[in-house]
Amino acid sequence: MFSGKSSTDNIDAYLIFHLKLRASNLLVAPYTEFQQFLYETISKYLEEGWNYQQIADWLNENGYKTPRGKKFRNAHAHSIVKKKKIREVRLNRTYEPKLTDFSLRFIDKTITNE
Repeated sequence: MFSGKSSTDNIDAYLIFHLKLRASNLLVAPYTEFQQFLYETISKYLEEGWNYQQIADWLNENGYKTPRGKKFRNAHAHSIVKKKKIREVRLNRTYEPKLTDFSLRFIDKTITNE
């Protein structure tokens, strides 16, 4: 709120408005090194033509577990890629700020005896 004295000391002027800001990256859980490794590994093998089941089998054979400590299945590998893409879209989305409800209010303090 902006307040300024007018030409007389008995009147205050207030400019009142609402500012709406949206930011999608303020409450984002950090992506761990392990999650990044899994995404990069799965993406690399997908580019080489492997399917999700082959990738899950490879991860299991090499001793990797899901981020929750379970055995990999094809759905886990698919989910990692899918969720990373959704995350990137959400983090890169921008929103325009919105200013609404402008008003100018004058308060005559001679009436209120302040």
